[in-house]
Amino acid sequence: MDINHGFDTAHIVRQANMAAPSVTSAGQQDPARMKELAQEFEAIFIQQMYKEMRNTIPDDGLIPRTNAEDTYIQMQDLEIARATARQGGIGLAEIMMKQLQQID
Repeated sequence: MDINHGFDTAHIVRQANMAAPSVTSAGQQDPARMKELAQEFEAIFIQQMYKEMRNTIPDDGLIPRTNAEDTYIQMQDLEIARATARQGGIGLAEIMMKQLQQID
């Protein structure tokens, strides 16, 4: 069974690091950037939870779902997950920030 469910986590981390490094010119971690990355990770986690919860709902087959509808639902879930993470989410980003601050 594929634990990542189609996500290449190493690729996501590489993209995040290339987009905007979380290290300042003085060699210190940028707390705002670290928080942003932790929230984005939490959003992906929440989106995955939404996807798995949707998989538990049986398809009645009355109205067949199209690829376009599936794509729309995935995009909608991602935006809801991002909003949830920005508003405090499930606490995963906060826990990650505490862990990362202990490493410094």
